[in-house]
Amino acid sequence: EAGATPDAQLFDMLRSIADDLSDETSPQTLARCADFFIDNGQFEKACHLYVKGKRFDEALDLCVSHKVKLTEDMAEAMTLPKSADAEESARRQGLLDKIARVCKKQGSYQLACKKFTQAGDKLKAMKCLLKSGDTEKIIFFADVSRNQKIYILAANYLQTLDWHADAEVMKNIVAFYTKAKALEQLSGFYDACAQVEIDEYRDYEKALGALREAHMYLTKARVQGKED
Repeated sequence: EAGATPDAQLFDMLRSIADDLSDETSPQTLARCADFFIDNGQFEKACHLYVKGKRFDEALDLCVSHKVKLTEDMAEAMTLPKSADAEESARRQGLLDKIARVCKKQGSYQLACKKFTQAGDKLKAMKCLLKSGDTEKIIFFADVSRNQKIYILAANYLQTLDWHADAEVMKNIVAFYTKAKALEQLSGFYDACAQVEIDEYRDYEKALGALREAHMYLTKARVQGKED
């Protein structure tokens, strides 16, 4: 460009070269280019080059230390294929866990959920999904996970919503606590239902029905506790 300094011209040329580098470029060349961009404060460009060069730990460290956004494309590029080799499998799981943690830190909760799930940690995956507030996906994830703790987390979350106005949400709260055999929580939910019927709707018949359910499940919970 006219008027550009030699350093600026060199920098623009290297940026252009970096854009043309492919996965077939030697890791050493990619690393040298990445180091150049780090020295010049171009952390996002350096991060992408580290990913291309399969230097995933360095890329993730840049995402954290210099707040480079970890995109879904980058996360997928860093996800190693499954392997029967124990060492490779452990490397894959550790990397997935690190990717998920970076995603969580950056507020990409659904992507973090996906990566924790691939790493085999469904409980952490669910906790990330809860932060996303995507009710439909939370219900789906709880259904397919078939895990007692996840059922309870999902039901607890659904209770924070306007469940009385949504029959589907109410149904899922009851279903999840039932599947988790969380009888005390189920009793508490029916007690909350009774309170709403009394305080907001003055429907004492419905309230009485809910209290009967609460009493029944509380009794079952006490029996279950004695057996345990």
